[in-house]
Amino acid sequence: MHVRQLLTFFAAFLTLGSLTAQDIHFTQYNMSPMTLNPGNIGRFEGTVRLGGIYRGQWASVIGSGSQYKTPSFWADAPIVRGFRKQDWLGVGLVFINDKAGVAGLKTTGAKLGATYHLAVNKKGTTAISLGVQYGRMGRGINRDELRYADGLLASQGGTYNSSLSDDYDLTAQDNVNYTDIDAGLVLSSRLNKTMDFNVGFAMFHINQPDFGLISAGGGGGMGGGTGGAGTDLVRRAVFHGQFNAALTDKFTISPTFLYQTISGADEIAVQAMGGYLFDEERDITLNFGLGYRLGDALQALVGAKYKDLRIGLAYDINTSDLNSASNYRGGFEIAANYIVKIYKAPVTKTKILCPRF
Repeated sequence: MHVRQLLTFFAAFLTLGSLTAQDIHFTQYNMSPMTLNPGNIGRFEGTVRLGGIYRGQWASVIGSGSQYKTPSFWADAPIVRGFRKQDWLGVGLVFINDKAGVAGLKTTGAKLGATYHLAVNKKGTTAISLGVQYGRMGRGINRDELRYADGLLASQGGTYNSSLSDDYDLTAQDNVNYTDIDAGLVLSSRLNKTMDFNVGFAMFHINQPDFGLISAGGGGGMGGGTGGAGTDLVRRAVFHGQFNAALTDKFTISPTFLYQTISGADEIAVQAMGGYLFDEERDITLNFGLGYRLGDALQALVGAKYKDLRIGLAYDINTSDLNSASNYRGGFEIAANYIVKIYKAPVTKTKILCPRF
């Protein structure tokens, strides 16, 4: 069987399974704050923050029609003060659309979140942020694109013949909707004028919704029952942190880490970003760095910041056991966010001077 057909079948197999070890994730995790941790909602200086991120993976290996695509768009804002004048409440909304594999397994939906930011000190330089988000998600599949092992013809280079497949009785729905609940905690602190950090913990899919689509009967071989037996969306735990420091007036560094685990599958990623103030008058900073996802990929990172606009690009260079088939090609990402700042003009009282003085 040719390598391309083998990978295609592998992608179809992932699509059919419950995907308990799979979940939406990004290389530029700090450019997608709501999918990283609900505690990030409204954790910035400004009026409204708008952003988006797109990830494409495996297009060069399994074809553009079968690649993994994940666009996401979001907006958040600090809206009101909290119970104390140094506290505040933030709200946010994120849209997700994920397509995976040859059968077009889609996960779409929106999540609405809120975070309370509790200042630890009077100056507000240290804060604890507790956030939750609630969403309605949908999951669907194109069963006409499903491919089974017994239909692959090794003697003909891995071509597929549907007439040779067993008669699978896919009696369950092609689409399912479910409720998804997440929560997170972030500790952030400004140490001085040149250094700050944040660390956080989040738990996704707290309610473990049933998101099962299909079951097997007839010819058998697929396992599982009807109505979501063994297809609960497993909780995903995330630990993350970031440290920012200005080395000089022009150079900054930002090392970050990410650890997440779901159903025994772990992901560890570390990144080191550098920033160079290219044009002080126009407030243009160029960003560059490297990252590594343990046992999986080397990450090349570049970007830029222009005033309140930030953009980023990332490419994963596959270093796992699949590199013999992928030829070290992996995922591509592009992300951007913009902070809108709307402040009320100060009100000044007009003074009329007496001409006699």
